[in-house]
Amino acid sequence: MIDGVGGLEDGFCQGVNAEMSCCEKGSGLILPIVPYEYTWSRGFRAFIYLVGLLWCFLGVSVLSDVFMAGIEAITNSTCIKKVPRKDKDGQPMKNDQGEIIYDEEEQNVWNPAVANLTLMALGSSTPEILLSIIEICGAEFFSGELGPGTVVGSASFNLYVITGLCMVALPPGETRRIEGFTVHVITGIHSLLAYVWIAVVVIINTPDVIDFWEALVTFLAMPWLVAWVYSADSNWFRSPQVHPEISEEEAGAAVGRAGTNGEVTNGDAAGGGGVNNLASIKQNRDTPDIERPPSTGIGRTASAGSDKHNYMHYRRAAAQFTSGGVKQGRRASLSQSDREETTTKENKEHTQFAQALTESFLITTHSVYHWEAAAYAFAETNGEARLTVVRSGKTSEPGAVSYYTADGTAKQGQAYLSKAGEVAFEANETSKSVFVPLIHDYQFNPDLDFFVTLEPISPGEGTVDPRSCKTKVTVLDTDKAGTFAFSRANDQSFLSSDSYAFLLIERRQFLDKLCYSRVKTRDQSGVQMVHYHPVESMILQWKPYEFSKQIKVRLCAFEEPFNENPDDKSVRFLVDVVQVEENGEVIEGQDEHTADVKVVYNPNAGGGDMQEDIPTWGEQFRQAINVNAGGDLSEASVADCVMHWISIGWKILAAVVPPPNIWGGWACFIVALGLIGLVTAIIGDLASVFGCLVGLRDTVTAFTVVALGTSLPDTFASVLAIRADDTADNAIGNVTGSNSVNVFLGLGFPWLLAAVYWWAKGPSAKWVAKYSTWRFYDKYKDTGAFVVEGKSLGFNTMIFSILTTFAFIALYIRRRATGAEIGGSHINNRLSSCLFVSLWIIYVLTSAVQVYHPQYFIDL
Repeated sequence: MIDGVGGLEDGFCQGVNAEMSCCEKGSGLILPIVPYEYTWSRGFRAFIYLVGLLWCFLGVSVLSDVFMAGIEAITNSTCIKKVPRKDKDGQPMKNDQGEIIYDEEEQNVWNPAVANLTLMALGSSTPEILLSIIEICGAEFFSGELGPGTVVGSASFNLYVITGLCMVALPPGETRRIEGFTVHVITGIHSLLAYVWIAVVVIINTPDVIDFWEALVTFLAMPWLVAWVYSADSNWFRSPQVHPEISEEEAGAAVGRAGTNGEVTNGDAAGGGGVNNLASIKQNRDTPDIERPPSTGIGRTASAGSDKHNYMHYRRAAAQFTSGGVKQGRRASLSQSDREETTTKENKEHTQFAQALTESFLITTHSVYHWEAAAYAFAETNGEARLTVVRSGKTSEPGAVSYYTADGTAKQGQAYLSKAGEVAFEANETSKSVFVPLIHDYQFNPDLDFFVTLEPISPGEGTVDPRSCKTKVTVLDTDKAGTFAFSRANDQSFLSSDSYAFLLIERRQFLDKLCYSRVKTRDQSGVQMVHYHPVESMILQWKPYEFSKQIKVRLCAFEEPFNENPDDKSVRFLVDVVQVEENGEVIEGQDEHTADVKVVYNPNAGGGDMQEDIPTWGEQFRQAINVNAGGDLSEASVADCVMHWISIGWKILAAVVPPPNIWGGWACFIVALGLIGLVTAIIGDLASVFGCLVGLRDTVTAFTVVALGTSLPDTFASVLAIRADDTADNAIGNVTGSNSVNVFLGLGFPWLLAAVYWWAKGPSAKWVAKYSTWRFYDKYKDTGAFVVEGKSLGFNTMIFSILTTFAFIALYIRRRATGAEIGGSHINNRLSSCLFVSLWIIYVLTSAVQVYHPQYFIDL
């Protein structure tokens, strides 16, 4: 031992501190590696280790970007499944030989909600989980303080700080609401109970010891939660919606088109991709076999490729932002002539209608009257059009509103009977129906439209919003020769980077009957398996009053086509639909209706639900060594260049990972996971030595420095998501799932390994030396046990559980009072943000004081 220098000059490494990680006798899993490093100045070493810690946090962020790419490839994988064709009674159909008839359908391998909770949450929580696993395995299955402290500290930062920052990330007046509220409630309750459970097992049930069954229950809570989330995503817990309460999936959504029985369908004939409102959910629940395109919300339009992202998109964007990589928002887009606009006047009107609908539920001073849907569609054989007037705002007093019909292409007396009148509402009554008689003319004619408008009776009787006071009613002709047709036969444009071409089929006849249609594709300049995946013979079953169905044709990423016209960078293929019998035979007299689908070559993948161009292994290295991933340097800022050179080593390491198109993404997943584990092990040592040098206990270092570093990418991702999305699901809805995964996998799995190890091995000499002064030593000295001293951990989880309860209550109050968890007025946002950040400060200060001054707290 060298006296009089560095850490020894002040006697820091003497006595009980001699075996601390920054001293001569102390060591971590990997660090320190420099001989006689303990003789250096503590201040200099602390600076070096802090820089190294921050650089490794950046490395985890870069590697997590690659890891997420692998997860995305896995969760987006599809398979072809044979599905039995069913008759009108729901029984499998059979051919003449008595064999069941099967149709081939392309389906996702992963349920989206399950994928989000498992692989996606695992992706965002990987550093915390691996740190806990590596710490226990590297310490010969003795418990440590960094892993559990990081798990709880990261959970508190995610819930309190990220939510608080999201509050102030939106401009005043904008709001974001959680759509998947049922799933959010389930994951929220489980995340709270997870930390309560930790406190129970380390303080109450078996103090300071984790038994095998406790570890097993903690670990098995993960599949238990997955089962609950899957059930909720499958609508097992939903009940019919009653106005004016907005259900979890429809708040803030744009308004769709009404179906033949007066309820809104998911198909928007003008847009090619449907968006839903309050009534549309009811129709969708009644017709679960409809294939729905990605949904879009207020301020967004449904185009060929939806522009709604999942959480992984924002997580990867955050990683690229912090490392100076290619910015997804900066990627070159196609010219206006290349990508045809699918946003029509009708889409814009629907969006404005949806905005008025959502805003009306925030008014409390007076009544506001509006139609339930921006557009309705009824078969002329229906006899009448049933329209719903909804009253929001102040509904505690009686009120009334007037209405009148007006001609469009439909003329009164020919397609409908003109009608005007008043709709009276009792106190607390929120919806009333208006009936307009329809006329069946028994002759072929195009679908015709008329309008019904609301007007206030007097200034004191409430108001109407000009954006939602008029609804369009389409009278569907049932005398047409063809039964099925595409909503747009000659205007179906998509990009080669789109995952699917979404096409809307409408039923034009026999609306009250059960019938079938067959869909198939044909080559034109586009060739199957080169430009698109063929649909050989898809049979669709149409229940009575199902007006529209959405189908999808999977597209292939292809090279730039060579056409006679050099400016034409597109290929085309045809999709046919025709009515058939139950056995698939075409009904005599029925003509095929054909959609001409145009796929435009897109050299740049970006935005929407479009697939990103997957680089080859060589391209990964080229992108790694170039600023902005080899893109336009003029788009790279000085900060991008600086961050690129700081992180270039990590980028080159990430380029070693196999591209996500190898083995369906699993090769990328496994290799990236291994590299993240290696860097996480280094982070654990860096954090422990740094805390030792500056006088911080491992527990405090874990829930402050390490938790902050591992949560920064999630912070950037959530802020990006809350600004770009129309809902709060990606921004804060992912937090509760991630917090649950942290406990069930980050603590449950390593605890299970350690509990089994000590149960099988019994007390070793090292175990006896370590715990000879432990208060329960006499009880376990013969059998041994996995010891997790519950003083700090139990207190931390109790404080976190109490503060989390307040946080959930605050979010629920905001949801009930303002209609959304995030956003609102300037003052409301600032106060809410201060509240959530204050919860984190209270947690950190209280937990830190308990660590250093436990005598001031209850002895746990």
